[in-house]
Amino acid sequence: MKAPPLPKNEEARLLALRNYDVLETSPEPEFDALTELASAICGTPIALISLVDRDRQWFKSKVGLLAAETHRDVSFCGHAILERDVFVVEDALRDTRFSDNPLVTGDPRIRFYAGAQLRTETGEAIGTLCVIDSSPKAFPEEKKRALSTLASMVITQLELKRKNRQLTEALALIEGQKIMLLHQSKMSALGEMAGGIAHEINNPLAIIAGYVNRISSLLHRPADESGKEKLLHSLEGISKCIDRISGIIKGLQTFSRDGQLDSLQPHDLCVIVRDSLELCKEGLKAQNIELRLSLPAEATLVECRPSQISQILVNLIQNARDAVSGLPDGKWIGISLSRRNGILSILVEDSGPGVPEDLQTKIFQPFFTTKDPGKGTGLGLSISSTLAESNRARLHMVPGKGSSRFTLDFGRE
Repeated sequence: MKAPPLPKNEEARLLALRNYDVLETSPEPEFDALTELASAICGTPIALISLVDRDRQWFKSKVGLLAAETHRDVSFCGHAILERDVFVVEDALRDTRFSDNPLVTGDPRIRFYAGAQLRTETGEAIGTLCVIDSSPKAFPEEKKRALSTLASMVITQLELKRKNRQLTEALALIEGQKIMLLHQSKMSALGEMAGGIAHEINNPLAIIAGYVNRISSLLHRPADESGKEKLLHSLEGISKCIDRISGIIKGLQTFSRDGQLDSLQPHDLCVIVRDSLELCKEGLKAQNIELRLSLPAEATLVECRPSQISQILVNLIQNARDAVSGLPDGKWIGISLSRRNGILSILVEDSGPGVPEDLQTKIFQPFFTTKDPGKGTGLGLSISSTLAESNRARLHMVPGKGSSRFTLDFGRE
């Protein structure tokens, strides 16, 4: 018996085999169909898709054979991968390379073998599509061509699976990067609001501290009706401050929650708008920006993820704030909610100079920004648009001259 020698490109060949990530995988119908077709066309009881590993040949698909693999030293396929054409052994007992091979003298008692190389796109032979019989036989040219065609189809399937796997991995990477960008955008917005939020919380805390001192002083005096009234007034003041702080915390909870995996559930848009404004009001007040809010009295339910809608609103409010901050006076931001023809819309507008008409079609493009260098990434509106779509909504700019007007629309006409 003659063991097959190693190809000159053995390491590159093994690397090419590993790149398909196919060894030890379960049977698959598309490969089994090709081995069954090879067996039928070539008239043999056995057909295999044999992948030649470092020390073994492993069968991705097999017809007429129970073994999952055999040692490479006794393999016919180890010889076949060294050839360019279909490798044919018409009678193994009459071939000195195989006459005493245990696969010939014992089960499966190979007498006839034909193997077409499985060659990658870069030329490495990683195995064969082979057919086997326990009786010697001739193998005419038309069957060689048919076996070669089927072998190329095996490679095509392997390539498709490899490219699909790469595509899946690439999409997973893109999704991971998208989530990272969403998080960075949210943290950037939170960083911009941090000073205002701290001030918004410190103010009521200072008021609470004053009321506590007042209550302490009242408790050390003789009780009378006047003292009771002052005590009740102080307690009411504390209660209002607590409500104010609670509103800010609720806004932070709504904004900072990672709602990426949340399902769409009915939520009141008015509540989301108010929660979002709790994070921005102090910053607007510090810049003398008037907030014009118009919300309906009744609940306005839509299916959405509140944290993502809050992120969109905060981004729009911050953009509007930047647009009006340089004005000497007349600085205002308007937020209104209305329903028309089945569409529920949140409108965010401002008194700024607006976006030049020639740039209005570009503002939702990633990394495009009208802000000065260092004052924006150009990702806010692009990310907001993506978030809107994931909530079955549409974010768009109302075209025209003058102040900027953005609408977030839920529903369709």
